[in-house]
Formats: sequence, C-alpha cells, structure tokens
Amino acid sequence: MTDSKSDVLFEVLLDSAARLSFDPRLESIYEPGLNDGRLHGMTPEWSPLFGTRTWGGMSEDQRIRLTRCEVAQFLGVGIWLEVGLQVALLRRSHSSDPAQCDVKFLFNECADENLHSLMFANAIESIGSHFYPRGRLLNILGLLFRSFAWEEVAYGIVLAGEEIFDVMQRDWMASENVTSTIRRTSYVHVVEESRHMAFARRKMRDRLAGTSKMRRSVSSMVIAIGMHVIARSLINRRVYEDLGLDWESVRRDIDANEHHRMMFRKAAEPFIEFLNKEGLLHWGARWVYRKSNLL
Repeated sequence: MTDSKSDVLFEVLLDSAARLSFDPRLESIYEPGLNDGRLHGMTPEWSPLFGTRTWGGMSEDQRIRLTRCEVAQFLGVGIWLEVGLQVALLRRSHSSDPAQCDVKFLFNECADENLHSLMFANAIESIGSHFYPRGRLLNILGLLFRSFAWEEVAYGIVLAGEEIFDVMQRDWMASENVTSTIRRTSYVHVVEESRHMAFARRKMRDRLAGTSKMRRSVSSMVIAIGMHVIARSLINRRVYEDLGLDWESVRRDIDANEHHRMMFRKAAEPFIEFLNKEGLLHWGARWVYRKSNLL
C-alpha cells in the first residue's frame, strides 16, 4: 500500500518515462566512431588492475583490450541484476492491482530493464568482446534472491547495483578516452535508471515505515551481503585468463591495489549515504561493506 505522497512521485516518474525514454534497438547507438579502435572500453581508472605492476607491464593496445573485456564483465553483471530484479519484483506483484501507480511504474521499469539488457548485450558485441559466464555459486545466489527476497531487500540489493553502475557510467559517458558505443549506452542507462533509483528508494522507505527493529536489522544485513556479492562478481578470473594473464598474479595485484578500493568506495558512496540516512547501516552491515572495499 502506498500513500498519496508516494503516488504523486510514481505519477511524476511515469510522466518522465513518457517524455524521456530511448530505444536501444536503434543501430545508431552502436555505430563506431572514427577513432574507436584506439579507445578503451571504459575509463581506464575503473580497471581493477589500473596502476598495478601488471598494468605497468602492458602496452596501450593490451590495456585497451583489457578494459573492453572488463567492461563486458561489468555489463554482464548488469544484465544478471536487471533480469533478477524483474523476476523478484514481478513475482511479488503478480496479484497486485494493476491500476496502482506503483504497479504501473513497475511495468514501465521492467520494459526499460529488458531493453537495457538487450542494449548491454549489443554493446558487448559492438566493442569486440563477449559475455563471460558466472560461477555456479553466483547462479545459486541469484536463484535464492529471485525466489525469496522480500520487498525492501529486493529493492535494496538492486538499488545497490544501480547506484554503483550509475557512478561508473557517469564517468564513462563523459570520457573522450572511451569508445562511443559505451559512452552512448552509458548515457541512456544513466538517464533512465535515475527514475528507477528514485522508485526503489521510495518503495524501500514505504516498506520500512513502521517495521520492527529486528526486521530492519535483518534486512540491513541481507542487503549488505547482496552488495558484497555484486562487488565481488565484477571481478571474474575468466576475463584475465582469456587475455593470457596469470590469475594468481592478477589476484594479488587487485587485492593490493588501493586505487581499486578507492574507486569502489567512490562508486558505493551514494548508496552507503542512503542506507545511513534510512537507518540501514548497523555495525554488522558496516563490517560487510568494509570487507567488500565499499566503506
């Protein structure tokens, strides 16, 4: 159940979706620029290897290939999150009144998310990379999330992923060192996800209003664990092995890379601030976020 203030917000978001939406099926989004062959897949500073010994030993062509493979992994995780979001939330809204403002916006959001997943898949192909399979554990955790996450947890975990990608992609879309396909798709995603994040924050506040301290504490911990999984999933050993790099050396470099930790903390900062404001950042959650290099 939503209040009148929430209904007004959902109506505004629906109006925004009608006025400012994109069709990522258009081929023009993926057309390469004149110098795209010499451009990175994402801002190099977002590479977990940036500034490490491994990075220093690579040629510029190898670094370009690396960032294209890494952004393919990041976008693959984005697809995984967006599909999981739809299954989790539609399952819980299956019997809801479709005339409610929040349900109507959820329908619109799922339409957007499907197109975002298609857009990411096309972008990965456009930059000459490919999708990297997830590990079995991540697939099992995804199944548990889709099947059992209650509402504020579902919105919280997805909001975590959206916030991280929002910070990254705002940087990518503004960088002249990034291929035009990634810059365009990042812009589309940033614009449309701003509505989705506003929706998720409002839904979380509505659901948490009046809940017990115990439920809030449990939800806080589960969201933290979910964000830990998302952060860890962005680094996939298959990416580096595919490039002929020694995984053990890469892993040691990433683990010791303070720049990488700083960039991840930067990406998580808006979400951590939101959690703190909403009372979802107790000591246990803080411990998990520190272990994830997000706090």
